[in-house]
Amino acid sequence: MTPASPAADSKPRRPWYRRPTGVITAIIVAGSFGLWTYAFSGAARKDPPDTLRDPAYAAQAEALCAPTRAFVLGLEPAAAATDPIDRAATLRQANAAIAELRRELATLRPTNDFDRNIVDQWLVDWDQYLTDRAAYTEILATGEDALFKLTARNEQDYTKSMDNFATVNDMPSCKTPGDV
Repeated sequence: MTPASPAADSKPRRPWYRRPTGVITAIIVAGSFGLWTYAFSGAARKDPPDTLRDPAYAAQAEALCAPTRAFVLGLEPAAAATDPIDRAATLRQANAAIAELRRELATLRPTNDFDRNIVDQWLVDWDQYLTDRAAYTEILATGEDALFKLTARNEQDYTKSMDNFATVNDMPSCKTPGDV
């Protein structure tokens, strides 16, 4: 009598593709590989919804915004102001420059309806921004040391939308100046 070998007592092993855990693991690995292939292929890339279809407006706007932004950011910083009244005087200069920029931006007309609609909404946001800056400037002019507050729109900071529009359309100088 020959002793039984240990392999004879154990169950025969099924190949991985016949075991539930092997099949599930293979599906997960293949799915993950497929997902990353799709993501890196460029097929998943979509332009942000506020991307202008004709970049001509963006190029013209950037050319207008750059000198205004440089002027505003070149004014006396808030930390250098001796008091709120001094700060208000500086903000009046900045507000006048931004208001003139807003008027100039309105003279540029996009070439299609889609772009005109987005630009018109962006300009409405600039109007609100100027209104909020003017109100803040008037508070400072009274000598009160107040914080700058934006008018809430849908409980969100509308300047984020303004800045995102400028970023998406390659108009970095057309972001809100951040001088307040």
